[in-house]
Amino acid sequence: MASAESYPERILQDLEANENGFFQIENRKGRAYLHVTKPGEKGQKVEFKDVLSRIKLFGVESYNEDTIKKVVLHSDGKEVEIGTWSKGTPEDSYAEITISDDHMSASLNLYPPKHGGNLLSEYELREKIASIGISLGILDPIVQKTIRNPEFLVPVVVAKGYPPTPGIDGEIKIFFRSDNKPQLEEDEQGRINYKNIGIIQSVKPDDLIAEKIPPKPGQYGKTVTGTLIPFPEEKSVEWVLGPNVDLRGEKLYSKIAGRPVLDRNGGIRVDQVIQLEAVDYSTGNIDFPGTIIVEEKIGDGFSLTTNGSIIIKSSVGKAFLRAKGDIVLSGGFMGRGEGYIESEGNIYAKFIEQGKLSAGGSIFVEEAVMHSEISAKDIIRVLGGRGEIIGGTTIAANSIECAKLGAVVETKTKVAVGIPPELLEELDRMKIEISEKESTLKKVQTTQTKLQEQTAKRDLKQDEKEMLSKLKEANEKYSVLLESLKKQFDTALGSYEPNKEAFVYVEREVFPGVEVNFGSGKIYRSALNSLVGKTTILIGVDGNIQTERNLPPNAR
Repeated sequence: MASAESYPERILQDLEANENGFFQIENRKGRAYLHVTKPGEKGQKVEFKDVLSRIKLFGVESYNEDTIKKVVLHSDGKEVEIGTWSKGTPEDSYAEITISDDHMSASLNLYPPKHGGNLLSEYELREKIASIGISLGILDPIVQKTIRNPEFLVPVVVAKGYPPTPGIDGEIKIFFRSDNKPQLEEDEQGRINYKNIGIIQSVKPDDLIAEKIPPKPGQYGKTVTGTLIPFPEEKSVEWVLGPNVDLRGEKLYSKIAGRPVLDRNGGIRVDQVIQLEAVDYSTGNIDFPGTIIVEEKIGDGFSLTTNGSIIIKSSVGKAFLRAKGDIVLSGGFMGRGEGYIESEGNIYAKFIEQGKLSAGGSIFVEEAVMHSEISAKDIIRVLGGRGEIIGGTTIAANSIECAKLGAVVETKTKVAVGIPPELLEELDRMKIEISEKESTLKKVQTTQTKLQEQTAKRDLKQDEKEMLSKLKEANEKYSVLLESLKKQFDTALGSYEPNKEAFVYVEREVFPGVEVNFGSGKIYRSALNSLVGKTTILIGVDGNIQTERNLPPNAR
């Protein structure tokens, strides 16, 4: 081990080894003298061209270049007379220093001496810096370099202030996965297992679920003249507590066994979890505040409503699901034009057929969306398996991604992207109204058909005849009303201002019969031939719709 005394010796040796060569030109009674020193082992030697450049800058006369080359070659530190100064009165070099408008820096401009005047000394330079009020952030290496190896008429920063350091805001640290984003992992074949998306987590009583971290104060900054600069004040954060949680000091614990949830407003709660074998006449409709898990089927016409999430481990038929959290269908959704699923979070499904879905977040589908009406306030992604969107209307605020869009038989497939959230809400209300009117019309038409079938078998009673007449009027009324609502829906769908960040990405093929609406009359209609390969449909920089053979930078 090296001795303690050897350490400073090594430092000095390093400094000597790395020191650059140095030269200086001085005026003595009208005569110019030059001396040049050698560099250390690793330092840079003085170059002849640099010496000659300064001699000319200083206005030295009657110099001999060969003499100067010899002085530079020897670099022995001895003073050698190289020329004279005869014109003008000697003027010393001087520094001009300016402070920036925000007082966070100061710049130095060094002017050369004239007619053999003296170079500025380090003491004189520091006095100049102090004389204009600079007291903080002086860059000593720059000051020293300016004196030892001056660069004339080249502005350099000679002092820098210290900017304020912002405080760190307080936060609520969450101890469960709270991003509401699926863990979509592909297998070797590029398929995604939607049964394993990691949405549902569980906690036990007394499990730590969150902790409040206090804010940390910042630090004042200072200008080069020493003025204090205040730092942005840090912010504290307050708890937003939901049910089934226990606050102990700055830590939050679960009161029950259940599912921890961080909602969109920052509220933390633990949902109760109810597990059902099935939902049918043995259970009736379900309205539960927590998370609902159904192991098997849901009977047609039954509804599930919750402030939490819904997890169905099989396929769903003509059912009605409403959740403030996520809805996960391990199977698919076969709504037969009547079932409806609504979530304020995300919806996950293997497939959707003749279904109506609305998500406050995103919709993720593995296999296919067929002849359905679906909308999401974020993105819609149909990838992982077949990844097909065929027929119906698909609406998303930000983007739509799939493997295939449309079908070989040119099925009419409508897509709309870039829709503002408030318009999406109105479109969802219109879709619900259209669905209700369609259901009513179907009941009217079914009853009317049955009565008309009876007229072929027997004479109708007077009250039956009156009923048939009223049913015909109702049929006409609701048919016209339904047609009007659908036209209003289409008008609203094309009236919004385009979102330049919105896009549709198709991984494999866009078929004829596809219509992509970006709002304000900007509609893309697929050509007679399919677009094969990766295709992005988006609004270009010129405001027109264009197709590109790549994924946009903002794709997720």
